[in-house]
Amino acid sequence: MLAGLQCGRAVAAVMVAIFHANVFLLPSKFYAGEGAGAAFNFGYAGVEFFFVLSGFIMVLVHRRDFGQPSKALVFMRKRVVRIYPIYWLVMAFLLAIYFVSPGRGPDHARDPLAILQSLLLIPSEDGPIMQVAWTLQHEMLFYIIFSGIILNLRIGRIVFGAWMLACVLALPWSHDMSFPLSFLLKPHNLLFLFGIVAAYAYTHLSRSSALLAFWTGCALFLGIGLSETVLGVMGPESLQPLGYGLGALLIVIGLAQGGLPAPRWLTFIGDASYAIYLVHLPVMNIAAVGLLAAGLHLVLPPLAMLALITAIVTVAGALVHVFAEKPLMKYFKNRSPRQAAA
Repeated sequence: MLAGLQCGRAVAAVMVAIFHANVFLLPSKFYAGEGAGAAFNFGYAGVEFFFVLSGFIMVLVHRRDFGQPSKALVFMRKRVVRIYPIYWLVMAFLLAIYFVSPGRGPDHARDPLAILQSLLLIPSEDGPIMQVAWTLQHEMLFYIIFSGIILNLRIGRIVFGAWMLACVLALPWSHDMSFPLSFLLKPHNLLFLFGIVAAYAYTHLSRSSALLAFWTGCALFLGIGLSETVLGVMGPESLQPLGYGLGALLIVIGLAQGGLPAPRWLTFIGDASYAIYLVHLPVMNIAAVGLLAAGLHLVLPPLAMLALITAIVTVAGALVHVFAEKPLMKYFKNRSPRQAAA
């Protein structure tokens, strides 16, 4: 089951990298406003898959901890160790670049308060300094509210249910709301609930039913993406994440039941997906300098360039995973809470 889910995570991370390369990097750096094709422009929906998968994993791993207050601190410590150390390392790299080259990065990249907020993943109206960290802010919000279910099952469920209900009721106005409601009630928050539903649903399905759910989810996910980018058929903006989320829910159910191929190389990319997600933007921008100097854009068509850049950021993320993320996680996991406080 976990191998299949890691394969899904790998595909989602690569999708996000492809999206950023095709929509931003290729048109601005290489091909005078052109990318490799509109079909690649829904890769951002890999984020929706990540959110659904996060809700699924939290229930899968911590269901037995519900209503056990002694487990809440352990839960949050695991989440902090998973999210922050490698994030801080990449943030330090970005901040160094922004300080050396003041013209790079967002305007608030040298604001001490903004830096502190970004490092702690505290939401702000200007957004995080690291562009992709907005998703981590939502993850941390979910973890905090989810920890309430571990502290007190009844009250935690009420709080979580009230949050989800508020997000549903806010859907018609979600794109007109100002901060902080735009963060607290963002439609993407509902995707965590989709993952929780998947975690309870998949155990009640046979393997054949789960496989049907998987292929239905793939068709729905791909169909929404292509209708949006190729055909230009757009539904209500506030409902777009939910359409992808429903597809991701079905895909996760199928992956969780097993029975699908899970090649080791793809599960490894899944293991490295968080590192790939964090480094793909700076790596592709740095790589663009060398690719331009080599003149490869003059001999490679956009599709080949997109494949090359995707391969570069995937390898770079994998290296960061092996030589930075894994050692950091091992270091913090091997320290007891008492040692960590010392």
